[in-house]
Amino acid sequence: MNPERRMNLFHSHLQRIVAELQADGWVVTIDGRGLLGALTADFVARRGDETLIGELASRDTAERDSLEQLARLAESIPNARLQVYWLGDAIEDLPPPANVERIIVEAQRVLAISASASLLMAWAGFEAAVSHLSSGLKLQELQTGASPWHALTNLYSLGHFDETDFKRLSELRRVRNDIAHRGSPVSPSAEDILFVLDVARRMLAGQYVSVDDMVDWFLDRYEDPVNQLPYDGAEGGYQYQGDGPYDADDVLREAFPQSSEQALDEAAHLLNGISTEWILKRDEQS
Repeated sequence: MNPERRMNLFHSHLQRIVAELQADGWVVTIDGRGLLGALTADFVARRGDETLIGELASRDTAERDSLEQLARLAESIPNARLQVYWLGDAIEDLPPPANVERIIVEAQRVLAISASASLLMAWAGFEAAVSHLSSGLKLQELQTGASPWHALTNLYSLGHFDETDFKRLSELRRVRNDIAHRGSPVSPSAEDILFVLDVARRMLAGQYVSVDDMVDWFLDRYEDPVNQLPYDGAEGGYQYQGDGPYDADDVLREAFPQSSEQALDEAAHLLNGISTEWILKRDEQS
């Protein structure tokens, strides 16, 4: 990676990290000289009595001595920890699907024993599955230097992940972080954990399709009959010849059987707002 690209990646990644921490209630100071005595970290974040010392590093340029000094400093400060964010000099291989599926299965088994432990395991499987969704959509560049959550945020902003699912996962992410980093006694519901596992499984299998993607897929293949067919009110409306009319809900359910009921309903509702009857586009007709 050339120096200019590494610097751009550094600043972009730093901005994302700061935004995510601030959203979780941290107060972040970037390059706080003097905050750590003679040492300088890329940022220092505080939340209540917690301190997070953040350092961005590339695997081929990280200074081992500097990181060890920051680690020792973090150990000397009550309720402080060092977090190293690796920029990633190259796109890492996708986690093997079998490994991710094993985590998902184990998370479901643990649910009967501990909801908190089950959520932590489910979240690990979910984060691994995000990279598979990015890869399946030919968006591997989202993996470089990006946390799984930021990659998902990008997928959401591009319309490849549904708003309803994203909002629910955002709430569960806060619960997961409270359990993992603050020892919170909160117990997530079984319904929420099974939701995370379902999303992870569909992403892993390439079966997660957003509402926007379903609508785009449909409009690439079908159109309002007004564009092709004559209309005769006395004869009952459009004069269909051969195939048609098609119902958007029926077509979507056949094409995307693994999608959630909510996503299918929303996509069909959007399409019905355009037309309640559809016909194959000419270039789709056999």
